[in-house]
Amino acid sequence: MEAKQKNLNKQNKKGFKVPNAYIIVIGIMVFVSILTYIIPAGQYSEITTASGTTVLDPNSFTYVEQKGITLWQFFTSFYEGLQKNQAIIFFLFLLGGYFKIIIDTKAVDGFISLLIDKLGNKVLIVIPILMLVMSLLGDAGVLINPVVAFIPIGILLANRLKLDPICAVAVTFVAAYQGFSTTQICGPTLQTAQAIAELPILSGFGYRFVIWAIIFVVTAVYTMRYAKKVSKDPRNSIIYGEYELMEVKEEHITKFEAKHGIIMLIMLVGFGIYSYGAVKYSWGMDYMAAIFFIVGVSGGIVGGLNGDQIVKSFVEGCKEMCFSAMLMGCAAAISILLTEGSILHTITHSFALFLQNFPSYISAPLMYVANVLVNFFVSSGSGQAVVVMPIMTPLSDLVGVSRQLAVCAYQFGDGLSNCIFPTNGTMMACIALAGVKYDKWLKWILPLFVIWSVIIMVALTIGVMVGIS
Repeated sequence: MEAKQKNLNKQNKKGFKVPNAYIIVIGIMVFVSILTYIIPAGQYSEITTASGTTVLDPNSFTYVEQKGITLWQFFTSFYEGLQKNQAIIFFLFLLGGYFKIIIDTKAVDGFISLLIDKLGNKVLIVIPILMLVMSLLGDAGVLINPVVAFIPIGILLANRLKLDPICAVAVTFVAAYQGFSTTQICGPTLQTAQAIAELPILSGFGYRFVIWAIIFVVTAVYTMRYAKKVSKDPRNSIIYGEYELMEVKEEHITKFEAKHGIIMLIMLVGFGIYSYGAVKYSWGMDYMAAIFFIVGVSGGIVGGLNGDQIVKSFVEGCKEMCFSAMLMGCAAAISILLTEGSILHTITHSFALFLQNFPSYISAPLMYVANVLVNFFVSSGSGQAVVVMPIMTPLSDLVGVSRQLAVCAYQFGDGLSNCIFPTNGTMMACIALAGVKYDKWLKWILPLFVIWSVIIMVALTIGVMVGIS
């Protein structure tokens, strides 16, 4: 009631209102379009490596005729962005529907109730446990874009623990992206970058594992401290008054039953099968969609839902994903405008020239910073590998930084900055689904990102000094 009253008071106050997530993305698109008239147009030639990967030739940069984005190109970029991300968009619709079936069986509610009963006053220990699971799934490359579908589960958990939606995003999205950012095995990013840099695949495993462990512990502790503050007093929430906890009465608490255990086991087996296939056989979203079709429908049947109820839950889950999934498509329009305006390669080339002016122990951290900045414009991990690694590889040879550390600088810079930049459609989709405004999200995540960056830059400097290769 107090939160609701505060929310009403806020609505009565006049002042700046943070724009809708779509407005933010459109604003960035306008800004990028203007840049295509300011930044000189440039282009690298493409070459094909021995492994068959198409990359940029680092010695081929030339300035080309300026061709700023036209008004027509601006408008058509929305459709092209949706078309570019169509596989992810349809995948999120499906996964959202399948998970909604599972949620409507009350299996997740029941499992959370069981954890709360068993842990008692140590209930917040659930947070690092869930974060570890999500981090490992992100590390394996299983949960990157699909993490959006887990936000409703995070919200269920946050509600039962009397936490805010920021915690829901932290234990799902942030944990998964922390694992993805410091991965030792992920194919689309790490393995692609290592192939371009002509390094043995999965080399440097131990160095990356240590960094993953440090970053995970820091992230879990940061989240736990915030969760404890909010649990102790909701007024400590960054978004206090902007969300409303559902009052959970004793008679409304779902008791854990045998069927709930079977449903959770089905989910676990489904994840296990897909995780193994993704790592061993490079399974993609088509396999995950098929597996979770089986998981969702079989879970619904075990949970006692009839055919009509399963279909209704599925459609409702798809509807819940609509805002977020479409937002991911619109965010892809930004990179399309950069490419059509021929300034993406110019930006990358400028960073490369800048880095040549520093000694190796400074160049390595600056490579991380450069990749963070590039990621604002190229939010795709594999796409950024193709753009920057052909440049970073010879550059690392020139400045005395090992190619392994150059790959790490790309990997960490690309991954971790996905948690702060509005050009990352997945992040924007997650916070939009949780009902968290971007400025409030930035207030929570930015200090953590600074801590991550300090750790990474120190680790890269140490890597130069000890000769990581």
